[in-house]
Amino acid sequence: MAPPDLRRTFVLANELKEGDLLVGGTRDARVRREARRSLAALRLGEIAASAFVDDGVTDALDRSLSAESLAEVSALTVAGLKQILLSPAGADWVQRYGDGLRSEAIAAVVKVMTDTELSAVARAIFNSLPGEPSARLKGSPFRWSAKALAERRGSHSGSEGSRSGDEGTTVGSPQHFGSRIQPNSPGDDEDDILLSILEGLTYGCGDVIIGLNPASDDVETIVRLEDLLRSVVERLRLPTRYCVLSDIVKQAQARARTPVDVGFQSLAGTSKALAGMVGLDVDGVLDLARGFPGCYFETGQGSAVTNGAAEGVDMVTLEARAYGVARHIRRQTGTWTIVNDVAGFIGPEVFRTAEQLQRACLEDVVMAKLHGLTMGLDVCATFHMGIEPEALQQTTRRIVELAAPAYLMAVAGNSDPMLGYLTTSFREHPQLRRQSGRHITTAMRKRLVALDAVAPDGEVPHRRTGARATASLYAAYLKEGGDRRSIDTLREEGASKVERLRARGYDLGYGHESDYAAPPVVVARTEAIYAQARQALYAVLDSGVVRSASPHNLRVRTTSRDREEYLAHPRSGELIRVDDAERITALRASRLPQVQVVISDGLNANALNENLRAVLPPLRKELAAAGIHVGEIDVVIQNGRVRAGYHVGALLDAGAVVHLIGERPGTGLDTLSAYLTYGRDRAGLSRWSPDLDHAATTAVCGIHRQGKPPSVAAEEVARLVRRMFEMRRSGVALDS
Repeated sequence: MAPPDLRRTFVLANELKEGDLLVGGTRDARVRREARRSLAALRLGEIAASAFVDDGVTDALDRSLSAESLAEVSALTVAGLKQILLSPAGADWVQRYGDGLRSEAIAAVVKVMTDTELSAVARAIFNSLPGEPSARLKGSPFRWSAKALAERRGSHSGSEGSRSGDEGTTVGSPQHFGSRIQPNSPGDDEDDILLSILEGLTYGCGDVIIGLNPASDDVETIVRLEDLLRSVVERLRLPTRYCVLSDIVKQAQARARTPVDVGFQSLAGTSKALAGMVGLDVDGVLDLARGFPGCYFETGQGSAVTNGAAEGVDMVTLEARAYGVARHIRRQTGTWTIVNDVAGFIGPEVFRTAEQLQRACLEDVVMAKLHGLTMGLDVCATFHMGIEPEALQQTTRRIVELAAPAYLMAVAGNSDPMLGYLTTSFREHPQLRRQSGRHITTAMRKRLVALDAVAPDGEVPHRRTGARATASLYAAYLKEGGDRRSIDTLREEGASKVERLRARGYDLGYGHESDYAAPPVVVARTEAIYAQARQALYAVLDSGVVRSASPHNLRVRTTSRDREEYLAHPRSGELIRVDDAERITALRASRLPQVQVVISDGLNANALNENLRAVLPPLRKELAAAGIHVGEIDVVIQNGRVRAGYHVGALLDAGAVVHLIGERPGTGLDTLSAYLTYGRDRAGLSRWSPDLDHAATTAVCGIHRQGKPPSVAAEEVARLVRRMFEMRRSGVALDS
């Protein structure tokens, strides 16, 4: 089968998801069934002989395969591989031949499986990580021995014998179900982060990793937050890892100033998509990954498709190729490696229903396990997907039972306070562990018992949760840091800080009802955030606010016909309407600006209504004081996405664009972002295009009086703009 025909068969064979419609998928169930029949009859060798994309990702995937194993499986059909995987000998077969399975062949076999069949494979194969020496907590790097690497390739059914010897339950083993504590803060506030971590520990969370998404992505912030996470792990002697989820380029810079435990990078299935994330291809990421004691990679169906970097390949196959990249890097580095599949983070343009989300999670867990990876899930939903909190919790329970992931996210409340999406709360985890019959790692259970955070059997009694329990761990943390005050004084201080965070809307210190149910006040809080977010999605810009902050402006629209099209089809919000584009171009009759200000409603016009007057006037003053000419007329876009700012840059041939846009709602705050883009390449020629890689843009996020204060944001944006003109670049390149 010719490569174009093979790619078309692959996309048509998928179960329906909205994202695949962008690359030629179909809603026609009959066409999809026929494509699956054709795919099932293909031999793995035929798939291996066809390059889906001629790029660096494909080259890396080729290099990661065992030629001997590849030759032995080439004669198998996709249907034959499916039959083997569903047999009692499937896990042993994967242990023996898995390094000969191409990523595209793995994608093919999941396409021809039902949800029930995917579940059977997911619950039969486990890739456990070996236990780590306690010396790692003192900062010594940890790498697998050749023997450990050979042993961990194997995966077995849920027997005690597959638990990594006498170490008990380890990450990814059949009896394990763990979590990543995600202690995000809209302002990177250390008390917010610390108390979120401590509360998570009282629910037995965090045995896999403590992973923080920074609101500010500058190296200074990364260093500060790495130091904070390390202090928690070391002072409380927690047998877990920690990571600040910046890109691997900035982490490498931070590593020169402070120890960095785990390197992080989002991965993708094409070189174009990877370059758009971090400005590197696979070999560049690999070179940086070699310098970290561990690696944490994130993936998720839909990112390449929605960013125009799919190269004609479907979402499932792209996801499999991303796992192939992770497998390649892990084999080359020999480091502790985990993967997290963020399923549902993008929006309704990728998954529209809970059923599509569940299907993606099953596909992804099976593909990761067939690649020999230890992977968890972020079973999540954006507020514009329309999946209500209770429906997502029910979906999460089904996925844990059916897919047997190694871990899930764990946040303080179902709504992440910085990223603005729904995911799994701390208090859900004890319930999920009880439901699945699986446990946190033995090492973490023993340590939390010693801290009196959980009972000896790993259960979380009511008395060990709530503000008092969190305050007790706060006292222990400070004592280990050398604080000389009494335990009671420190507990009182901790309880007072928890109360202040609760007053700001954090789900901390409330404890749980019977069977770990959320207290009524927490349920009401989540419902209120959901309602506020849904309302914000349909908010409109306040003309009075715009006139006050921007007396001279031009109002334009994108090609979105209405708000529904804007939410469901992001591309429609990336291009300015033809007639309005002509009006923007007419502005070129006057002096071309060094900086053009663009204002868009984005996913939350209320963010502009609340913050624009506090950001834009002082920003203009800062830029004028620096001698930078700012266009006199701001462009205000209705139904605008980030790339609409690039289109404006192209129409005006501006030196740079500062795009102020409403972030997606769901944090309980209406936060603003500023996207800063330099419009020239190294040769000084214009690089503006609506399809410009987002890696070319520097973002300042979380702007709000309770996040990054507007005055601080204005100074930061001005400073970054000055640096952009000095360095003649922006985005990832600005930090290189």
